[in-house]
Amino acid sequence: MRTLRTIRHRLALLLALPTGALVVLAATGTAAQAGRYAEAGRTGDRVAVVAGTEDLVRELQRERGLTAGLLGGEEGFRAQLGARRAAADQARQALDRLLAGDPPGAGPVRRALAPLTGLAALRGRADTGTATRTEALAFFTDAVTGLTAAAFTDATGGADPQLAAALATLRSLADATEAAALERGTLNGVLAAGAFRGGDYPAFVRITAVKGAALDRVPRTATAARTGSLDAALRTPAATAVAGMEQQALNGFAAERLPVRAADWWQAASTLVDDLHRVESEAAAEARARAAALRSAALRGLLLDVGLALAAVAGAAALGRLATRSVTRPVAALVAGAEELAEAVLPAAVARAQEGGAAGPTAPTAVGGPAELVALGAALDRVSATAVRLAVEQSALRRNTAESLANLGRRNQALVTRQLGFLSALERGEHDPGVLANLFELDHLATRMRRNAESLLVLVGEVSPRRWELPVGMGDVIRSALGEVEDYRRVVLRQVDEARLDGGAVAEVAHLLAELIENALAASPPDTDVEVWARRGSGGYLVAVVDRGRGMADGELELANARLSGRESFLVGRDGLLGHYVAGRLAARLGARVRLTPSPVNGVTASVLLPEGLLARAEVPV
Repeated sequence: MRTLRTIRHRLALLLALPTGALVVLAATGTAAQAGRYAEAGRTGDRVAVVAGTEDLVRELQRERGLTAGLLGGEEGFRAQLGARRAAADQARQALDRLLAGDPPGAGPVRRALAPLTGLAALRGRADTGTATRTEALAFFTDAVTGLTAAAFTDATGGADPQLAAALATLRSLADATEAAALERGTLNGVLAAGAFRGGDYPAFVRITAVKGAALDRVPRTATAARTGSLDAALRTPAATAVAGMEQQALNGFAAERLPVRAADWWQAASTLVDDLHRVESEAAAEARARAAALRSAALRGLLLDVGLALAAVAGAAALGRLATRSVTRPVAALVAGAEELAEAVLPAAVARAQEGGAAGPTAPTAVGGPAELVALGAALDRVSATAVRLAVEQSALRRNTAESLANLGRRNQALVTRQLGFLSALERGEHDPGVLANLFELDHLATRMRRNAESLLVLVGEVSPRRWELPVGMGDVIRSALGEVEDYRRVVLRQVDEARLDGGAVAEVAHLLAELIENALAASPPDTDVEVWARRGSGGYLVAVVDRGRGMADGELELANARLSGRESFLVGRDGLLGHYVAGRLAARLGARVRLTPSPVNGVTASVLLPEGLLARAEVPV
């Protein structure tokens, strides 16, 4: 594997197994603590949802009792009902704000709140007397029962017995408080009516039985403090009065009129219900405190486990560092020596060889440490000496090759120039049209031969000897380029903006355009034309050569543009496209930008952007 090719990685692999075991153990403990921490946080949020729901339940219970009394015929409750309704609406808004954060258990409570959409309609019928007492009691009781059941859905306390007991106590107190509140509202309506009617008595008996059962369940799970608070709430004068009036109601079930005033019952029963709500709130506070304690303990354990995991990793890293430093330091010295050889010694030796000097000796690599690494350093010194010698030989060979090519190119150029002069003299003295046409063809062929000779000089870095003293129009430069390609009759000049090119750059620009036009003609089918567009712009002079060939793939375009930018040497090319290398050298010398792009329909567009500095300024008439 690639990751095991270094000494550092192999030593790290030796320590990976024990380190991995430590990390896995620490990660397991950390994950368990994180789970307990998250569960404790969710339980605390659930308890907050229970408390917020029970606040709304308490206000609905009070409104239920007053509404039952009003519908039973006691008009004195109407004045109190408005404040109770406002308190219930405020409790509903507070619960909605709590549920907006989407705490655990919010979904069931939201669904349980849905039936309360009919509360406003019930209130209106209660005010007008069109609703019955039974209907109002059933509506509020269903809403309260649904909210309490939804609030305690899945609120079990998890694996902590103390928290589970606190939640069970809270549920029992909620059931007892609801039974006491329902008893208050039911009997309040009965007393307002004067006596039991229809199914009022059986319903009242069932409610008292449910209340007693719920109160009996509380001591089984409650703490001593909560049991004491509940006992105190059941021994108050109000609780004693409630028990007495409750017994009177049970004994006088068949009486025409019960001997209890509705206002007295409401006051005493409300005090008892408030006391039970207080005990319930204390139980909720206990549950929240236990959840917070569990969360704090889980956080401490989580931080401890994370610290142990980090310490294990840090210790393993320190051991690995100590184990590898004794080996990697000498290896680093070898690497530094190799980099100096590649970046400084070899380039300097090549530069001296190109100037005709000697390569010079290489400095030995100083390596300490084990004998094996010392031997490796000596081997590197031998390799560096051999590399320097080979690099110098290659550089000398390239220099000699370039000089030979330049000499050959100059000779060819001189011969072709003489040939062109001789052909020009023959053309001036010849009057036979047939012979003159042949001479023109020979002249054109010789012109192409001269371009090939100059291409050889361009590749080896020679400058064209052809120079013009005065600026030349771009139209003439482009036509001169056409004279250096074979099938120039297929080239169409679509547009040529007026501009004058500096005389010193005319030959090289014409050569550059001829190479691109030659490539476009070779890439196009014989029955198609190659178009040339030349436009003057703010950034320079742009010449575009458009062919209608098969085009080039993305990879081919990338390679061609690399050659045209001068980033690749012609000595490494394998596809024989020397024209791209020649154009790239000429563009770099002129400061021009050459790029191939796909044509809009098919084929390739070669764009040449000549810089503004190559263009002669227009002469201002005197």
